[in-house]
Amino acid sequence: MDISLSRECNRLNLVQVAKYLGESPETLLGHYDQLLSQTAFVARLNQQMARARDQLRFDKGIFGKAAVDSVDWFAFERILLYVLVRTLKPTRILETGVYYGGNTVFLLKGLEDNGSGSLISIDLPDSKIKSVRHPGVGETELYPSHIRPGFLVPDDLAKRWQLMEGSSLEEIPKLTGAFDFYVHDSEHSFDFLQRELEMTLPKLSHLATLLVDDIDWSNAFFAFCVANQFVPLLLTDNGKDGLRVRTGLVRRAHPANSNAAFVGQRDCSAAPAPA
Repeated sequence: MDISLSRECNRLNLVQVAKYLGESPETLLGHYDQLLSQTAFVARLNQQMARARDQLRFDKGIFGKAAVDSVDWFAFERILLYVLVRTLKPTRILETGVYYGGNTVFLLKGLEDNGSGSLISIDLPDSKIKSVRHPGVGETELYPSHIRPGFLVPDDLAKRWQLMEGSSLEEIPKLTGAFDFYVHDSEHSFDFLQRELEMTLPKLSHLATLLVDDIDWSNAFFAFCVANQFVPLLLTDNGKDGLRVRTGLVRRAHPANSNAAFVGQRDCSAAPAPA
């Protein structure tokens, strides 16, 4: 991966995100620059990856690198999550799908730098998953039963974090209170994602922002947007998958949405499954 090219594409993406949110591009780019300058954070991630290799015997994906010298190695979505948290300053974040904690650690870093907010994450350990979590990857990145989700997260960032081990479809109905930021990165199949989005929407505030990863693996995200008349922003990865469009962003109160701040949940079940 060409880090300089990836970084240039990241900046172009963040300008588009700023326009979509009605924010100043300088604000989002400033948060990105701040993240790039935090060498101590990168050092903490390198320490956690070394621990995973030495103690957990996990060396797949980015964990196979002896060390990384920039947050850009973790791909654009993680940078975007940090920048969104810094910009939107959410009080409560809901995350589904944790795996090693790549998204989680950047969400928590954003909360730490804001000095406020909390994160609830829901995930099943790989050993308990009965279906293929990521059909585009298969089982090549599965971790053994002695490893728990989120093993990249340093202890000092975990104080704002609650991990619920279970299926999001079973745990989300138990949640109380409203969330103002939601991140999906659990199972990406059409049926699963459609059901998760349906049950999560009533848990979100009218001003909430939604981010869905791997939107190119099924049509569920697009069916959800059509059914609810949401106008999304689609973003490229800028990293491990080149310039594939993989991330979908929705601001629930975006002025282009139908009945913006008051749009309610509609029946997504009528949306046809992809052929």
